[in-house]
Amino acid sequence: MFWNKINPKKLFSQEILDYQVKTKKLGLINYVNLDNAATTPPLLGVENGVKKYLTGYGSVHRGAGTKSKISTDIYERSRNVIKKFVNSKIDDYVIFCGNTTGGINTAAYFFSFLAGKIMVSSVEHSSSWLPWIKTEGVKLLGEKQNTLSEMEKINNQIQKLGRSQVIQYDVNKNFEFDLPDIERELKENKIKVVVLTASSNITGYCPDIKSVGKLAHKYGAYFLVDACQFLQHHKIDMQEMGIDFLIASGHKFYAPYGGGFLIGPKKFLDEFLPYQIGGGNLPYITEQGEFFRYKNQMAHDPGTPNAVGAVAMMYAIEVMEKLGLKNIEKFERKLSERLFDYLSKNPKIQLYVRKEHLSTVLPFNIKGKNPIEVAEKLNSDYGIGVRAGSFCVYQVVRKLLKITDEKDIIKSIKCGESEKVPALVRASISLCNNEQDIDRIIAALEKLTK
Repeated sequence: MFWNKINPKKLFSQEILDYQVKTKKLGLINYVNLDNAATTPPLLGVENGVKKYLTGYGSVHRGAGTKSKISTDIYERSRNVIKKFVNSKIDDYVIFCGNTTGGINTAAYFFSFLAGKIMVSSVEHSSSWLPWIKTEGVKLLGEKQNTLSEMEKINNQIQKLGRSQVIQYDVNKNFEFDLPDIERELKENKIKVVVLTASSNITGYCPDIKSVGKLAHKYGAYFLVDACQFLQHHKIDMQEMGIDFLIASGHKFYAPYGGGFLIGPKKFLDEFLPYQIGGGNLPYITEQGEFFRYKNQMAHDPGTPNAVGAVAMMYAIEVMEKLGLKNIEKFERKLSERLFDYLSKNPKIQLYVRKEHLSTVLPFNIKGKNPIEVAEKLNSDYGIGVRAGSFCVYQVVRKLLKITDEKDIIKSIKCGESEKVPALVRASISLCNNEQDIDRIIAALEKLTK
């Protein structure tokens, strides 16, 4: 099968794969990157594509010269490549942003003008949760302007008001969503948008996207999906899944050049002034300061855009399409299952992912050891990069660790300390990994658990 022929050595530059670090136990050795859920290295096709693009780079959308025209054409083509990859509707806009956080903040700004509440899951990354609280709070605060000395009080009011508008729907004991619970919230509240993560960044759980979307639409809500942990591992189809808005970050899918995107319907986005405004996205400004706008994607593209970030995502998608998402999924699954089998059988390790939810993230702790110190040991002694912490999903981590009282945590944070913040170790797999990487972390954990 083709997935057996996926070879990281052909997908990434030698400099990336052979990056060496000095370790305490193994000496000078190739670095093992198992922190891919945080960010991925650029594919070789992306590096080469960006290099070629830069040789002809010119002012996007603004210049009359040859380089400007060529740069603009490739930049605009990247939108179409992204739309085709996720099968968005023909009249959907692709709005470029810096990352998923930027995309969610953009969407939250637009929705803050509409009546209704927001539903966000309890497993959402804070980037998919907090922007709604802030924008709704600012809107409810009203138009009164204040002095600088009043801002601490105002900031607290914004959070309090915003939280009243954002409803969290929870997972059950198996860390899965119950559709009847989601429907009950939709029945009891006027919901304007349902927000869903396509894949948990800590448990790997991939909910039934299509079913949640059907419920949202049944009760007149828009459906927004955070796909930043999903689309590089699994196929996504906006039309088939009923997704109105889709958001992702390039650095999660092998294009770490500062690009991300928000896809949404033209008929929605045309009704708002742009989230950011200034040069480039307005055709004319009168002497009195009245400005005009076009009803197109350009209106949401202020200033000189991050064209490199946009085309980098295009090149990454072209590589992934060539490999095939099903083949990528099988390749990564084989590595994940091998590590899962070891972690689940080691009695000194507590694993926090269920076999049926297994994707590419494997959260765990070594019993009796500080997870931050475990992550540091894996790096300093064995040249393995993982991450330890709460991964911006504090609700999930508290539930996994069965923390019911957070008073001591809050007290320590207010004292400027972070030692009591709950944490897990997370290894995460991508196309840059191979069997030897899994061998390395298994051997290291064997020594750390003796």
